[in-house]
Amino acid sequence: MNPEIKNCQNCKNNFTIEPDDFSFYEKIKVPPPTFCPECRLQRRLTHRNERTLYKRLCDLCGENIIAMYSPKSLYIVYCPKCWYGDKWNATDYARDYDFSRTFFEQYFDLEKKIPHISLLVKNNINSPYVNFEVDVKNCYLNVGGALNQDSAYNQYALKSRDVFDNFYLIQGEFCYENILNEKSYKNFYSIFCFECRDIWFSFDCRNCSNVIGCTGLRHKNYCIFNKQLSKEEYEKFFAENLNGSRKNYKKLQKQSMNFWKQNPQRALLIEKSLNCEGNLIKESKNCRVSFNVDKSENIKYALFDLEAKDSYDITSVWMTNLCYELIASSGSISNVKFSKFILDQSSETEYSTFVVNCQNTFGCAYLRNKKYAIFNKEYSKEEYEELLQKIIKHMDQMPYIDKKGRIYKYGEFFPSELSPFSYEETIAYEYFSLNKEEILNRGLNFFDRQIEKNYNIEIIIPPDTITEVNDTVLNKAIKCTETGKLFNITKMELDFYRRFNLPLPTESPFVRHHRRLRFISDHMKLLERNCGKCNSEIESVYKKDEFPIVFCEKCYQQEVY
Repeated sequence: MNPEIKNCQNCKNNFTIEPDDFSFYEKIKVPPPTFCPECRLQRRLTHRNERTLYKRLCDLCGENIIAMYSPKSLYIVYCPKCWYGDKWNATDYARDYDFSRTFFEQYFDLEKKIPHISLLVKNNINSPYVNFEVDVKNCYLNVGGALNQDSAYNQYALKSRDVFDNFYLIQGEFCYENILNEKSYKNFYSIFCFECRDIWFSFDCRNCSNVIGCTGLRHKNYCIFNKQLSKEEYEKFFAENLNGSRKNYKKLQKQSMNFWKQNPQRALLIEKSLNCEGNLIKESKNCRVSFNVDKSENIKYALFDLEAKDSYDITSVWMTNLCYELIASSGSISNVKFSKFILDQSSETEYSTFVVNCQNTFGCAYLRNKKYAIFNKEYSKEEYEELLQKIIKHMDQMPYIDKKGRIYKYGEFFPSELSPFSYEETIAYEYFSLNKEEILNRGLNFFDRQIEKNYNIEIIIPPDTITEVNDTVLNKAIKCTETGKLFNITKMELDFYRRFNLPLPTESPFVRHHRRLRFISDHMKLLERNCGKCNSEIESVYKKDEFPIVFCEKCYQQEVY
């Protein structure tokens, strides 16, 4: 079979489907896609709202809750306690399939009537302000993590405690403002640092301790800007420069980033992996066009995936096998297609949303512990299989056509215009920023859901050091220096800043998150470069003005290891 060039029905650009792609689509019995990989990713992201949270009432118990659905939205919303409780049953909303209407129209009607969980959480303790989090305790405004404790403002933190403002942190403790660190203890303002402790402003270091402003170090102690110092010299520099002053921290961070820029960096971070294409890939095999994946095999077009196997177009998943066009799942998921938020050993699932421990479901929403269900109605195995084939045929014969004329037959993910969220509420807006006119012109959702807020609170300008701050700050607000929006300081984070002599932030939590995210989103395309040592043609995610010197993996290992 030869490669085929297709024209994306969304962006109208050409994209290529390779012979291996056709083999995968045939294996899982789906037609080839009609959207290009980037448009498929953007479409999935339009269905995930992580951080635009609202205060509203639970539609069952009437309590005040935090939800990712605005009070102005058209959805029924239950708090997690009510949603997981026994006062309602998702099968009460079951309906027969109507062959006179398109599948997506009917599914949208089901979603409008069935109760949604306010936040996608499970087994959490004292953590009402987290989303897409499971098994966490005493956490605040964390997203996409699991097994964390006493932490706040993190994205994709796993098995960590006492950590704040990190993006992708695994097994961290006492960490602040890091990106993609693992097995970290007292790491601050650092990127790509593994098995390190007591490090500051460092980039791509391994098994190091007591280093400041370093890059490319392995098994080193007491280094500043890659220069070996005595313990006494190091401690003298630390006392003079890391004295809690925001001005000093910003100055040292700028010096560190300039130092990283002067040194050769590895073109791509692919470690302990075989036959992989992309970046930030660890302990994996046969991963192509994938970014931020770990312990995965035979995947393509993946983003933020852990322990995934034999899957395409997966985003934010953990422990999946034989999946396609899936966003957000965890817990041994297998053979799931065109779905979102699938949990706990669900399998043989298509076109479903937030199903928990379900098998053989098609077009189901907010369903638990069921088998052989279509639109939340259960069937016998034989009835299910017979009806399923009729529905797939019907989806091809009567496709959904959105307001921009895009055609959705069987094999396409949920249309963006049927997302429960406005585009700017979703993470698609974070990765693919569009203004209101662009959103409307592309047929994406734009809902005015702004809630009027009247603040009657004292606004302060954060002092240069944390020693100048007393507990009254907990009853005051800080105006974000970038957006002008107000944000507050919690007791948990104030204690953390004091413990490690860190100045109060001057940017809101969302701005801080988005700054870290930009480092990820800006490095999701492979660029043609030349190795700064052997001059061979290579690919890198870094532009020349960002890191003028990049090495191929062979030269980098010779230089660094």
